[in-house]
Amino acid sequence: MGKASRTKGRAKVKAKRSGTGFVAGVVVILVFGVALIALARNDHSAGNAAARKGPGAKIGDHWHAAIGVNICGAWQPNLAQYEPSPNTGVHSHGDGYIHLHPYSAAGAGRNATVGLFYRQAGDKVSAGQITFDRKTHKDGDVCENLDRKPGLVRWTVNGQEKTGDPAAYAPNDRDVIALAFVPRDADIGTPPVALAGNGPSDVNQ
Repeated sequence: MGKASRTKGRAKVKAKRSGTGFVAGVVVILVFGVALIALARNDHSAGNAAARKGPGAKIGDHWHAAIGVNICGAWQPNLAQYEPSPNTGVHSHGDGYIHLHPYSAAGAGRNATVGLFYRQAGDKVSAGQITFDRKTHKDGDVCENLDRKPGLVRWTVNGQEKTGDPAAYAPNDRDVIALAFVPRDADIGTPPVALAGNGPSDVNQ
């Protein structure tokens, strides 16, 4: 009888241990599953955010990018207010911002560029030339007020100097873009509208 009791006792212990192990295993699987679901949701959200960021504003977006033009050390007046025809949704309110509210593919994505913003207003920006307010400045033209040093078209986005054609750049929301015609050793600077902290005129502050 003693031996039988000991055998039954061991069987109960084994059964108890097996049950505990099973429950622990289920808990681990559930926790792992929840973690995978959370990671998948985060990845999906991050992917959507990246897709929304660019390049260029999409139809239905309401984006703004601060911008200014520095000619030989002097910041020029903000581009005057205009609405293009046909209306691409890329336009100016005269407040120092590129307003990006694309209505069609002509003003969306890779077409929603700095070049389009100025071209629609009758101006021109390229890798070697800035035409602003009917005055053209080409690489090599001198800056009279800067010791007659030759100027170059240079530009920055969020304080970082860029290379290539600024006209091809499709701004992201809240970018700060500086276009300049200045000597190689001159500071490009920051557009006055960004320094003043003035937001877009069509957005409640």
